[in-house]
Amino acid sequence: MRFPDAEIITIDLLRHGEPVGGRMLRGSTDHPLSEAGWQQVTEAVMQHTVNGHLPYDAIVTSPLMRCREFALWLGEEFDLPVQVEDDLVELQLGQWEGKTYAQVFAEEGTERMRAFWHDPAKVSPPGGETIQAFDARLADVWQQLLINPLGKHVLVVAHLFVCNGLLRQVIEQPLSRIMAMDLPYAAMSRVRHERHALGETTFIEWIGR
Repeated sequence: MRFPDAEIITIDLLRHGEPVGGRMLRGSTDHPLSEAGWQQVTEAVMQHTVNGHLPYDAIVTSPLMRCREFALWLGEEFDLPVQVEDDLVELQLGQWEGKTYAQVFAEEGTERMRAFWHDPAKVSPPGGETIQAFDARLADVWQQLLINPLGKHVLVVAHLFVCNGLLRQVIEQPLSRIMAMDLPYAAMSRVRHERHALGETTFIEWIGR
């Protein structure tokens, strides 16, 4: 649905590509993209070029290397402003940071990990960030993106939990289901926010392409 004469802000959410070291419980551990990861995000974004130009007015990125380095490169290539937003950093996983699932299971068994994935609103990683605190900082970022938009079309480069958390700001599913979106590396989602005569309305156009 589109409201007549609405002012439209489009926000694309891009999950980073594969980092060096492959899959692990990385959290806020700061690893750069692998060669494959660079290829993944480059291909994902370049699909949106029209006559050699991207549709974006600006880029907002997590400060972690696997997001920031690509965002800065993209901004330089296409002459786009890039804003590094510290509150887009990934969920901090405490004692699980930088470990594989197998390493965590060997050290402490599977019970806490199983409980965390079943309901992260009730169980946090040992020494890690609570989902409630995580959701609160993302809510602040999301409101700023809508209240003080950097343009009509903005690209946000972030992480698995972060992209899920930003989508949760729109659909308001319970915190226990904050990880309901299956977003592979370099998956992109699109949100459209409309300001119109009846107020403001936010729509999700697509998830995880």
